[in-house]
Amino acid sequence: MLPYASFFHHAVLKLSGDIGMQRLPRFTWLIVAAFPTLLGAQGFNVFEQNTCTMGRAGTAAGAPCADGSAIFFNPAGLAGSKGGQASAGVTLIKVVGGFTDDLFQQKTDIKDPLIPVPQAYVSYGVTPKLGVGIGLFAPYGLETKWPLSFDGRFAGYDNVIRTFYVQPTAAYKVTPWLSLGAGLDIVHGSVQLHQHLDLSQTPLPPGIPGVPAGTTFGAFGIPTATDFADADLEASKTNVTAHFGALAKVNDRLSIGAHYLMKVTLNYSGTATFTQVNTGIIIPATITVGPLTIPAGTPLDLFLSAAPPGGLGVFSSGGLLGAQTATASIANPDMFVGGVAYKAAKDLTLLADYQWTHWSSFNVLNLTFSPNTLLTRTLNESYKDTHGVRVGAEWVQSGALTVRGGYLHHGGAAPPQTVTPLLPEGQRNEFTAGATVKLARQVTGDVAYQYIRQNDRRGRTREPGTGVDPLTLNNGLYTFGAHLFGVSLAFTF
Repeated sequence: MLPYASFFHHAVLKLSGDIGMQRLPRFTWLIVAAFPTLLGAQGFNVFEQNTCTMGRAGTAAGAPCADGSAIFFNPAGLAGSKGGQASAGVTLIKVVGGFTDDLFQQKTDIKDPLIPVPQAYVSYGVTPKLGVGIGLFAPYGLETKWPLSFDGRFAGYDNVIRTFYVQPTAAYKVTPWLSLGAGLDIVHGSVQLHQHLDLSQTPLPPGIPGVPAGTTFGAFGIPTATDFADADLEASKTNVTAHFGALAKVNDRLSIGAHYLMKVTLNYSGTATFTQVNTGIIIPATITVGPLTIPAGTPLDLFLSAAPPGGLGVFSSGGLLGAQTATASIANPDMFVGGVAYKAAKDLTLLADYQWTHWSSFNVLNLTFSPNTLLTRTLNESYKDTHGVRVGAEWVQSGALTVRGGYLHHGGAAPPQTVTPLLPEGQRNEFTAGATVKLARQVTGDVAYQYIRQNDRRGRTREPGTGVDPLTLNNGLYTFGAHLFGVSLAFTF
């Protein structure tokens, strides 16, 4: 390993006074790494958009709850409703779990707060055949927070995705046994990512005498996991899509329904900013290159931040990690749900749903940067479609109390090479319970609980460099589960 003085001698020869746009591509992976949260969010669908439905494991395609939530679960369910219904509630999600590394078997626990997911619905039966309504909910979302001591901070340590849907809907009873529904979805997505950058993994410029191409700062004595920058990415976008539903009442006991939510593409546009993190490293020996002298004892942090010819000017305007805009087109995939509801007894209904989500449409991500256009690149993600099965039961114990329960199994969208701290998702088994209590003549209250047990998954804590197989970086095991608590109020008018 060469001493620090030798490294800075070569680096200054190449870089001092010549930091232009042509030098940017070797830092591409640093800035591109600010986008995995957008990728990961595509594999996290929050289906718990109503407390009543949550209590029976999300089964609603064949028989939506009578509180306006048909707007989300099957819009055809609005047809034939009498009067008006309104409901508002929140699902609180508490994620538990962490990462255990292969080498030291050390576990790092995730530090997620209690995450609220709100939803609200209003519907009205205009005529015996026509029903209308509007809903507000967040079917795609993610929040992951890790301690800064975790190696995964270099992929992302504080990440928030929010996607809100406003869904005006209309439904019509075409025949006594068939209802159809449809509407628009106004979708607003936003993303916020915080990530540290590792100086030891930062590649040196090509062409330095005696230094092979692709050599990183770590080859010259910079320790692994040397934090030198904090990346902050914020982006948002709004777009419009549509949804459709059908509901058939076969007889007094059996009904069959289906719901299709179209894909929506969000052309995210935002800013990427980089703040210096002090390394505390001191240059051990004086370096002299022509008229430039870097005295022994000069802090490395000063050398990185100072403008040329005295430094690299990494964080200055127009520098390698100067502020810039970033854009990417991300698709929330289309989704199909079909289900049946069977009235086994006067007070007991059994339900079953099948859900297909078209995650394979999220295959390639194109990233564009400005003004540093040389950072533009394409990432291959190779997500796969997922399938879910839900079963639930509802027992009307009395006119004042209804109890529910259910179970569901759902597959994971992310392939092994994309399991990271941003979204270590996988196959899940979930158990639910809930109840509706009549509080007043026109007011009911709902409560529900759901436990998610996700299969353990091997994954990585860092993003790969160019040409590196991500699977070779999988270095530990992610374990995850979650507790969900739902509460809502529903009114009739």
